[in-house]
Amino acid sequence: MKIVEDSPSTLTALDRPNSYIGRSVPRPNLARLTQGRAQYVSDVTLPRIAHVAFVRSPHAHAAIKKIDSAAEKKSPSVVAIVTAEDLTKIITPWVGVLTHLKGIKSAPQYPLATGRARWQGEAVVAVVARTRAEAEDACELVEIEYEELTPVTDPETALDPKTPIIHPELGDNLCFERVHTAGDPDKGFKDADAVVETTFVFGRQTGVTAEKESGFDD
Repeated sequence: MKIVEDSPSTLTALDRPNSYIGRSVPRPNLARLTQGRAQYVSDVTLPRIAHVAFVRSPHAHAAIKKIDSAAEKKSPSVVAIVTAEDLTKIITPWVGVLTHLKGIKSAPQYPLATGRARWQGEAVVAVVARTRAEAEDACELVEIEYEELTPVTDPETALDPKTPIIHPELGDNLCFERVHTAGDPDKGFKDADAVVETTFVFGRQTGVTAEKESGFDD
């Protein structure tokens, strides 16, 4: 009998019984969803419930000059028409300052655009009505006068003095900067046999959930 060494195991951490990597994982609620028996937030009916729809900016960067919603306010189906002017009186804005990123700049953020729209699709007016359909219909009648401004779409030129500042109160378009220096970089470049320069583009900072998957939407 010839004795040979045992073959190395081909199992990895990904082959564990409780691992989902590389496997088809059935959704426990799939049958209910595909049969049309699922219940979403929009399916819930409660006493005195109302629905909201938003009028969104068609421009990537624009000053909001005038909002005319007089006609919609007379509609018996409309409960309320809300603008940023209404919300700033009762809501504290969110400011995205992180303690582990000292020096980060973040403009106060309200649920609706204040003064100007800074991205295409930003909510400018909220219309609350008895049904979702009535709220959406009323949105079509809201008239907003915009003054189109130059959008900032190129991070390479965002800090150029000629580039418009999206949030003037912040002074520039730089949100955060961190510099790591070790040794003597200047001497290293000078003494190097070759220097290679390249630009790294990161298309995503972090992953987030898709709210629409759960039935939540505006």
